Amino acid sequence: MPSLFEPNDVRSIHQRVDRLASNSARQWGKMTAPEMLCHITDGLRIPLGEIPASSKGWNPFRLKPLRWLLVFVLPWPKGKVPTTPDFQQAKPASWDSDRAAFHAALDRFAARGANASNAERFRAHPTFGDLSNEEWARLGYRHLDHHLTQFGV
Repeated sequence: MPSLFEPNDVRSIHQRVDRLASNSARQWGKMTAPEMLCHITDGLRIPLGEIPASSKGWNPFRLKPLRWLLVFVLPWPKGKVPTTPDFQQAKPASWDSDRAAFHAALDRFAARGANASNAERFRAHPTFGDLSNEEWARLGYRHLDHHLTQFGV
């Protein structure tokens, strides 16, 4: 399964974001390309602890079997699940600066896994609770892939 700790997978994500344009048309959902770029950057900055996120408390998605199915197995709905405000904190500024912020956040996220001496764990997910760093890396890849596919890249 692809992971944000795999250099080839990270490189592929960087390349796909570079092919994204500020006026790329969405295939589903409500976000514009600039809003989505800020959203996926927030999705990397939350586990890094760079921006706050509120815990949604206990819910069935914190049960490992259900979480595993939702995070890794079942197809993600397209445009049917609203985005939690925790993952919509940043607002679009300029396309170039927002894209640079994404690339930098992705590199910081990937470095956490690539550096074996860094045992620091990622912050808990607001909905899914405590995830291992590897679970975050796989969930992160899937999240990025979902949204980049949403915009045709």
